[in-house]
Amino acid sequence: MADKSSMAQDQDLSPTKRADLVHDVVHDVEGEAADERKRGWFHRSRRSQEQKLLLKLDFFILSWACFGYFLRLLDASNLRNAYVSGMEEDLELFADQYNYFQTLWTIGYTVGMIPSQIIVTHVRPSIWLPSIEVTWAILTFCFAAVKNYKHIYALRLLLGLAESPFYVGGMTLLGSWYTPKADIELATRATIFYSASFAAQMFSGYLQAAVYTGLDGFRGIPGWRWLFIMCGIINVPGAVWGFFAVPDSPYDTRVFYLNEEERELAKSRVVEVGRKRFEGVTLKTFRSVLSRPFVWIFVLNYIFFCIDTYGLDFFAIYLKTLNEYTVQEINVIPTAAYAVGLVSTILFGLLSDRLENRIWVALIITSLNFVTCVVLAVVPSKAGAFFGYLVNPATLAYGPVIISYLGETFGSLADERALILGIAQAFGATFNAWVPLLIFNTGTQTPYFRVGWITSSVCAVAQLIGILLLAHFGRKVQKATIDT
Repeated sequence: MADKSSMAQDQDLSPTKRADLVHDVVHDVEGEAADERKRGWFHRSRRSQEQKLLLKLDFFILSWACFGYFLRLLDASNLRNAYVSGMEEDLELFADQYNYFQTLWTIGYTVGMIPSQIIVTHVRPSIWLPSIEVTWAILTFCFAAVKNYKHIYALRLLLGLAESPFYVGGMTLLGSWYTPKADIELATRATIFYSASFAAQMFSGYLQAAVYTGLDGFRGIPGWRWLFIMCGIINVPGAVWGFFAVPDSPYDTRVFYLNEEERELAKSRVVEVGRKRFEGVTLKTFRSVLSRPFVWIFVLNYIFFCIDTYGLDFFAIYLKTLNEYTVQEINVIPTAAYAVGLVSTILFGLLSDRLENRIWVALIITSLNFVTCVVLAVVPSKAGAFFGYLVNPATLAYGPVIISYLGETFGSLADERALILGIAQAFGATFNAWVPLLIFNTGTQTPYFRVGWITSSVCAVAQLIGILLLAHFGRKVQKATIDT
């Protein structure tokens, strides 16, 4: 109920004063709307300086990050496509070696993750990140020359090491430049970055189908070897682009495409939301991180996420076991799942930014994940498998959404933010190195992998509980940061 004294005061206002009051309110509302248009993509007025800055950052940082992650996932998925397109037969591989190939890559990926995040707080990202892209491009070419499974073992381990810095480094870079203060900024960019993985896996299927049709046997080289050659060629421009596009941090950037005014604006944006420069990860940083309950819950939850979304990789294997599809169809059909993942990931990012609530969106995504895992576990039929495999990729949006939440929660703790992300990714990859050997065993559990999907369902439930705990402890971290 309105206060009586304030109502009396309203009644005493003259028409002129009332008109002035209405004008002030309208002016404030229009000012807020204009401020939103300054920063959002979907503007109606002339672009502001901040929006022009964001467009430049998108053109350079986001394009490099997306193309680089596209290449990283292309290199990761091309083994799967090569395996079902003749590699298994040509190299006389036995059933479970595919899992060993994946595990060795994961071991390399895990070992390199945390050291890379420490390096990126001490060494300029504009040197470190493009350099590792050059390394994995060379390794990709080497796959075309493998003679036996031992060569693949060695190369997969090295490739995992070379590729480990990119995703966490890219997410750290985005979190250093983009802010959570406006609609359609940080989470949207993070999900666009992540969605490049789906584009890569779609393209890999189409590329392998095209290579198998057009180049298989050309100059006496099997189509699966041509796939690695083509992927190596595609990798080169991405690595070169990184040396020009990666801008380090807003506090010390040297890139050619930002003038002095834009550099100051970029710095003021991150200062406004409490983002600080990297000081370099030290033992003190480790002690601070490991003493926080939030970190342990975040890492455990990320492990559950990695496990309950791992099974998508087996869609092509499932199709091959049916003996109903050609090599081209086995490579192309799973691209529909990646298309679902690409679109839904971006939409979840937009929703997260619009609602300004990462936790609710994370709960929605994980609930959908639980449903798809249950269907794949309890409906051992072709219809159930297709439904689960086609819808499950939508739930991979959880990764960039929850990482955006991490970036905002630890916005003023740059070194801790980078380290936590590295630890979470490393532990998630560690569990993916051995858990799939037990629950998604290609030698004993094809075609439906029921043990794997039952386990994934349980992990999804644990993940839902973990999200609620993250919200609780996240508020405590933010309050403690403000108080200090």
